[in-house]
Amino acid sequence: MENNDLQFKIINTLRSLSVDMVEKANSGHPGMPLGCAPIMFVLWAKIMNFNPEDPLWMNRDRFILSNGHGCALLYSMLHLLGYNYSMDDLKSFRQIHSKTPGHPEYDQSLGIEISTGPLGQGIANGVGMAIASKKLGIDNSIFVMCGDGCLMEGVSYESASLAGHLSLNNLVLIYDDNGITIDGKTDITFTENTKQRFLALGWNVLEIENGDENIDDMQEKLLESKQSSAKPTIIFVKTTIGYGSVLSGKSACHGAPLGTEKTQLLKEFLGLNKEKSFFIADDVKCYFEKLKEEKKNFYNTHCKKALHVENFDTFIKNAIDEIKNIKNGEKDYATRDSSSIVLKHITNLLPNIIVGSADLAESNKTLVSHSYITKNDFTQKYLNYGIREHAMCSIANGISTYNIIPVVSTFLVFITYCLAPIRMAALSKHRTIFVLTHDSVFLGEDGPTHQPVESLTILRSIPNLLTIRPCDVTEVSGAYQIALDYNGPTALIFSRQVLPNILNSDMNKMQKGAYIIHEPNLEDKKVPDLIIVATGSEVSLALEVAKKIGDIRVVSMPCCELFNLQTQEYKNEILPNNVKKISLEAGLTLAWYKYVDYTYGINTFGESGKIGDIKKHFKFTDEDIVAYIKGLKLIGL
Repeated sequence: MENNDLQFKIINTLRSLSVDMVEKANSGHPGMPLGCAPIMFVLWAKIMNFNPEDPLWMNRDRFILSNGHGCALLYSMLHLLGYNYSMDDLKSFRQIHSKTPGHPEYDQSLGIEISTGPLGQGIANGVGMAIASKKLGIDNSIFVMCGDGCLMEGVSYESASLAGHLSLNNLVLIYDDNGITIDGKTDITFTENTKQRFLALGWNVLEIENGDENIDDMQEKLLESKQSSAKPTIIFVKTTIGYGSVLSGKSACHGAPLGTEKTQLLKEFLGLNKEKSFFIADDVKCYFEKLKEEKKNFYNTHCKKALHVENFDTFIKNAIDEIKNIKNGEKDYATRDSSSIVLKHITNLLPNIIVGSADLAESNKTLVSHSYITKNDFTQKYLNYGIREHAMCSIANGISTYNIIPVVSTFLVFITYCLAPIRMAALSKHRTIFVLTHDSVFLGEDGPTHQPVESLTILRSIPNLLTIRPCDVTEVSGAYQIALDYNGPTALIFSRQVLPNILNSDMNKMQKGAYIIHEPNLEDKKVPDLIIVATGSEVSLALEVAKKIGDIRVVSMPCCELFNLQTQEYKNEILPNNVKKISLEAGLTLAWYKYVDYTYGINTFGESGKIGDIKKHFKFTDEDIVAYIKGLKLIGL
């Protein structure tokens, strides 16, 4: 039986370190660490399996802090456990370039399994990790700590629903049920029966009534959750926000430093020296030295039995080489159909892939297999996410942390339902592939609610995200090659309508983001009179215009981000400064002024109608564009 006095001394040390971090930074969230320190201690010290000396051990248990604003507590815990956090790192909390930013940032070598920030993301990320663990046959548990705000967010419901459906018994959600949010008590907004909600979703529900002090109950309930035979588990932990401080139980301690006087009073209450900051007693240090040895011994005993996941890089290289053979043939395809052809090849070749759609597989053309992942079989490669776009993309980010490539799909217009996880994928450089079809007003009769005029501009504004809009089969193959090779997320944008194969499309040249797909006969001239820069379905339209107006170069720019990375010499070769340029894309023109002098696009919402009528309405026929160019008088005709 462990010394209870020492255990509470450790818990109070965690509380004190967290508050000291917030005080020194003069910024942060002390309330949650003060309330959650007991369960953080019990979880890491008595329940989880890990090794700080091998933080990437595949069979480790995972911990996700969904309420990431409380990260001072996590950093304090990781420091005591011997992860690569010095005391100076704790003192640098929330400072630029530190290891201890204001919300956790993805770095598994530091014990941060995934970036969380927007509330609720961590819950969905945990669902993804639980799915990935089961797919790889890993015997571990995924623990997610969350707060009231996380459970209010819709993404928590979407992801918890899928977790219950899949019976993810390796997933444990620890709910900091303190009844307080920034604006006050939760009874002003959140009065549902949350326990009944999770029971209805197919979860085990456990309760810890005294989360401030009853560490024996915590250990018992956490062990019970880890041994769940058939369901995911949520543990309701009644805690007191700001425990021990004069602001205990009040929203005022959520997101602001306590101040010197209140901090000293807190330390007196906790039985600590109020004059010392960032202090760790010798017996606390000794406890953690012994704990590290225990964790290491478990690791050494079980490491030989652990699943050693293959190096998937070879499979990815083979897949890239294989799909290089998929090029234009005699038949024309919608690029969503071209995508289906390429994706089926990739899925057959890669063991580390999970493909899925938000109930749009037939429309997105992502149905690569009729053998689906189910609660009884996680070895398959296709996952039905249901109509849960937000959760789908957040779950995919969790899956990617296992070196599994998630491919998720929906209509391009629905990115606004899942923009938070797309942004988080870019921030953390998750290798998530977003397949986004029905890419323009030319999808037709479904009308403006489904026609994405602004979506490409939104995606292109996100750092680290590659947005690729290919024009035919060859470029689709090249797009997937880029996505598989890229150390980060990719959005692949595909058409609903059939597009013609293009003679000079080139999967190798498109690796630079833009290339000359048509050059007129220049004779003695060095450059043409005009350049049209087009993407996707508008490349073939630009070529039709070039046939009618002879002195036009057509540039295909499937990926602006890759073109931006090229040398200035290459950029000048493709888009010379002394030549007038026009962009041609069926969407907002806002971002194109970086590359061209004139833009031709759609700056209004769409219309419902047949594709031919839509083209005429928005003047996206070759005759309309020829007339536009003639009106500009940029070229000798």
